[in-house]
Amino acid sequence: MPSYACNTRNASGNVIEKVIEASDLSEAIFQLELGGLFPVRVTPVAPAVRKPSRPASRARSRRAGSGKKGGKVKRKELMQFSLQLSSSLSAGVLLVSGLESIRNLTRNESFKEVLSQIRADLETGRPLSEALKEHPQVFPAVYSATIGAGELSGTLDEMLENLAEFLEAEMEMRSDIRSAVMYPAIVMVTLCIAVAVLIVGVVPRFAAFYSGFNTELPLATRILITGSTFAQAYLPLILIAGAGLIFGVRRLVRRPAVRRAIDRFVLKIPVISNLITTAITLQVVQLLGLFTQAGVPIVEAMKTAADTTSNTKFKQDFLAVTDGISVGKSLTSALDAVDCLPMEARHMLANGESTGTMERACFAVVKHYKKELRYMTKTVATFIEPLLTLVLACVVLFVALAVFLPMWDLVKVVGK
Repeated sequence: MPSYACNTRNASGNVIEKVIEASDLSEAIFQLELGGLFPVRVTPVAPAVRKPSRPASRARSRRAGSGKKGGKVKRKELMQFSLQLSSSLSAGVLLVSGLESIRNLTRNESFKEVLSQIRADLETGRPLSEALKEHPQVFPAVYSATIGAGELSGTLDEMLENLAEFLEAEMEMRSDIRSAVMYPAIVMVTLCIAVAVLIVGVVPRFAAFYSGFNTELPLATRILITGSTFAQAYLPLILIAGAGLIFGVRRLVRRPAVRRAIDRFVLKIPVISNLITTAITLQVVQLLGLFTQAGVPIVEAMKTAADTTSNTKFKQDFLAVTDGISVGKSLTSALDAVDCLPMEARHMLANGESTGTMERACFAVVKHYKKELRYMTKTVATFIEPLLTLVLACVVLFVALAVFLPMWDLVKVVGK
């Protein structure tokens, strides 16, 4: 019977190395988990039973194939996966068996394929964290790093539950920000469509009607008719120019120098700057709390924060903080040197670092800034709604004057 060299950890987190005999790798893993041990690495001793390593081309094709069939895995699906796997492990279900059960329940075909590949990796003796790293488009760096910490500490079920909470908080934050901009976006799109229909379909009829009278039209009417005539005459060119403008702006924004300039400009807009800073602070401190709870070094948390932050200014700041920690600075001194987070957040993190309660301090900051973000989004919505109402009123007033003023003049002419 083949032999397997096993590197495991018990419930206390102690490393236990042993050699066991089993008919295959799945049975070896089953024996370890049945004995209360968490397999970190299981490798066959006999060369005859060693499974061939996956070629690099296959690994690349797997990573590429993970995103096919339209299959972007949503954060909600990843959160549900974390909760389901955590519940399975807490109930004593084997990791491979729990993963297979979740795969059978998943409706997303792309995610199902990814889970099949992960299960195959586990059966070859790879740790779960390494298998997850093969699919970075599904499992972000923070996810695989936290899973790795859970494997080393023997608390994988707890780490999965913490990841589910982290993903849920991230979804709530995105939902709050989306709700603040959704209403204005819908109103502006509806307004543009209404104006376009008015100019192309309605105004020409009024222009033909007014052209039969030898009277001077009001300024608003002349502007509206001129705009309608121009739009009808050059509509294809306007559409092509609009598409070209959108394409050119998107290409321009992708340039690093332009992106940095835009990000810095946005951070100078009073209300928007506070909203972005609060959202990024919440995201980064959540990450710090999760990594601290998992026992991952803070420098890794700051590196991950820099990788996951879309704003280039904050990305540079977090990389500078990472460099400061790497040369021996404390987290708070590195944050103070860069001044990339609000003073209140830095003060709370400093208290946690000095008292050895960083995890508790992070959760306190997260709780505070969740409330702050929701308050800000409501404030932005409250500020935008009357502004949009004013814009709509101005547009409606202009169109009404342009259409009805000539009629009023014609009524007066006929009355005379």
